Amino acid sequence: MKTIGAELGFFLRGSARHSLKLLLAYLAFLVVLILVFSWLFVILSQRLEGEEHTYISGVYWTITVMTTLGLGDVTFHTDPGRIFSGLVTLSGFFFMLVLLPFGMISLFLAPWLEERLRYRPAEELPDDTRDHVLISGWDPVARTLAARLAAKGIDCAMLEEDGEQAQRLEAMGLRVVYGIPTDDSTLSSARLQTARALIANMSDTDNANLVLSARAVAETPVIAVADSPEGTEILELAGAQLVVSVKDVLGRYIGVRTTVRGAHAHVVDTYDGLLFAEMPILGTRLEGKTLAESRLRERTGVSVVGLWRRGRFSPATADALLDDESVIMFTGTADQLETLEATTGTGQVADQVIILGYGAVGRSVAAFLTENGVDHRVVDRSPMQVSEDVDFIEGDASRRGVLLRAGITEATGVAVTTNDDGTNIFLTLATRHLAPHVRIVARANREENVSQLYTAGADFVVSVTSVGASIIVNALEGKETVFLTEGVHVFWREVGPRLVGKDLVEAGVTAATEAIVVGVRSSDHGDMRPPDRDLVLEQGMTLLLVGSPQAETRFDESFRV
Repeated sequence: MKTIGAELGFFLRGSARHSLKLLLAYLAFLVVLILVFSWLFVILSQRLEGEEHTYISGVYWTITVMTTLGLGDVTFHTDPGRIFSGLVTLSGFFFMLVLLPFGMISLFLAPWLEERLRYRPAEELPDDTRDHVLISGWDPVARTLAARLAAKGIDCAMLEEDGEQAQRLEAMGLRVVYGIPTDDSTLSSARLQTARALIANMSDTDNANLVLSARAVAETPVIAVADSPEGTEILELAGAQLVVSVKDVLGRYIGVRTTVRGAHAHVVDTYDGLLFAEMPILGTRLEGKTLAESRLRERTGVSVVGLWRRGRFSPATADALLDDESVIMFTGTADQLETLEATTGTGQVADQVIILGYGAVGRSVAAFLTENGVDHRVVDRSPMQVSEDVDFIEGDASRRGVLLRAGITEATGVAVTTNDDGTNIFLTLATRHLAPHVRIVARANREENVSQLYTAGADFVVSVTSVGASIIVNALEGKETVFLTEGVHVFWREVGPRLVGKDLVEAGVTAATEAIVVGVRSSDHGDMRPPDRDLVLEQGMTLLLVGSPQAETRFDESFRV
């Protein structure tokens, strides 16, 4: 049953909000009218009747006359006074007893009744619904996932048991099945039997219940999002085909980027033996050189994808300057990364990482750093979940004294991991102010706050919604999960007729799309390997490319039949 608050929420949305502004303007007009009539009453009472009245008495008289109450304790005895009283009575009758109720009914009551009578949440999908994705649990990850599925032309529907939420989702253009997600009847009505997959995105306990219910209805694959390591194990036991621990993955991505060590310490992701890595230029022999002068490709075999500099990513160009604020992104094999470290002299800088916030993501970052032997310190308000072997500073990280006590000015990296984007933005600003040269890696819970975190001074931002949605979309498409960072997109394409017989330079893929070919798999489905410039493309080859989502679209427009 909808609460009074939920019903009142109707008047704050859409056209009702505009009507509310009109009502407020009209009420302001009535107040002005009453004040003017009150002022005239005081003047006319003195001049026509010889009586002195206060302004408060004038307001009292005006309200009683305009509302036709007519108490009769204050009246005019002269004809001009009676004419004035009649004018006030008629204006009150028209503006307060006719126009005001009519406006309330037409602008508010009638639309509200119409919507209440019209809206009926859909309790099932059509019988012919096929190959759709069902999502249970609406949050920023689900919102991003639904948008990405829509962009790929994949139909999806939400399972929702709250009528008010179902109405909001439908207003956003989403398909909704109204019912309890864990009920067999709801799953059957949502055509689980013919769905591509079911996404369980609720709490671990509800997800476990949903997975078991889904297994009893159909063999459709279930992808579950887990909140904890314990939840991951239970959901796997319940029968989920894939369990995504977003916070663990997020912690690993953040942890990788907080250190200033060599190439192997910065492997962000892998694909079929091909490593995606980032390496800071600070402390290497490459400082002050251009990319062409570094001759990284010739000396090590790695493919440079682009450069990060304080949150800004730019494609690799020959004249790009490698300064102490630059981080190169590249791909290569494990042997090539070893050659790169030996060539550049990386891995000699001692790390000291500070983790701001020790929730689930902060603990995941700490676990990754511990596993890789990186010194780190944790700052949090509460020491309740901190084990004895953790170097811990208790206090509010937004306080200058706490950050200084934690050693912010000596740190090489800072991980900002709280669950509130506003707090993360503030902590990023405070950290950048106190330590201009420290590397800051920040967590974003909503995609719309990524740009603000970069503006605040973050070197890297990792979004919960992007990580979760990317993993799930790749799983639905049968791809390995590769997530580099915000705005850097990895995609795969088979070589089509427009590329067959050309080498990479002649094909002009980068010039046409601004995407970079970082891997090639031969037609015999061998391992992915870094591309050679003189490699001739053949039918059946698969290209691995890195670029923006727009670059993927441009590739399809330029090179697909």
